[in-house]
Amino acid sequence: MIFNKDNNGAKELRRLTGNYFASNDFSNIQADIEQATDDLRRIIGKEVLERADKIYQGSPASDLENNLVELVQRPIALLASLHYFRKNDISHEDSGRKVKLSSDNTEKIPWEWQLDRDDAILLEQYYLAVERLIRFLGENDIPEWTKSDICKSFRSLLIRSGREFDRYFPIEQSERMFILLSGFIREVQLCTIKPAFGKGWDDLLDESSVPESDIRFAACKALALQTMAVAFRRMPLQLIPSGVIRAYMAENGSRNSTPATLEEVRTLSGWLEQDATDWIERMKKLRDGEQTDVELLPQNDKRNKFCRL
Repeated sequence: MIFNKDNNGAKELRRLTGNYFASNDFSNIQADIEQATDDLRRIIGKEVLERADKIYQGSPASDLENNLVELVQRPIALLASLHYFRKNDISHEDSGRKVKLSSDNTEKIPWEWQLDRDDAILLEQYYLAVERLIRFLGENDIPEWTKSDICKSFRSLLIRSGREFDRYFPIEQSERMFILLSGFIREVQLCTIKPAFGKGWDDLLDESSVPESDIRFAACKALALQTMAVAFRRMPLQLIPSGVIRAYMAENGSRNSTPATLEEVRTLSGWLEQDATDWIERMKKLRDGEQTDVELLPQNDKRNKFCRL
């Protein structure tokens, strides 16, 4: 565990989160820390966590290594605190679940909407902490990250980072979101975009020209739109950065002051699929290098003794 090295775990959590009481019994949150550590491990891989833990448990390290430890600790601390607070909103006793009320009026039990808002704030802070960690790993070329299986898998994708994905569909440049989307990106790429493009796909995949060609932009645009259409149908909405759904819905004339409903999500997914189909057609035309006019209605002449249907 990357906490409580000198029996100061509660103080560490207080410093990292700003809202965990340093006087709390650290042993009560240990299980939540272990669960939060497992959640982070699924995002960044075990190698990064093992290096950070080794630095934490070892002798004094460089500024870079100390920064790595703190950046790994912060998302774990935030997510563990969220789980801990949720469990302790009510007490669990032999006689059943109960709510503790203060004997005076100095403190009151918060309303449900206040608890929901506080949970949302903590969750958003956790997401931002994960984003900061991932950016740090890439910008400082931490080998446990850049040489990991997770990063290697991105090299076969047409879109390879959250910042790049954001050029084609707004996800707030979220690298955490990109990692969660990477499986859907690969699925859409293999099942839809690559077959539609046909011969020359490998050349498109290896293209590195700046600015990018129109054909690659069209392919990436179609890939991002179709990926989000699939993700909105399959992913829990709380995993998607706040504002992404409402912002897109607002641009298309829907309200943005309330959380998106299931029907709105289905509508959005349908819009995205239609947009993706349009960009696939543009990609094909750019690939062929010509604009083909299709005759929608036959040109019949009343003087002819036949007609075309």
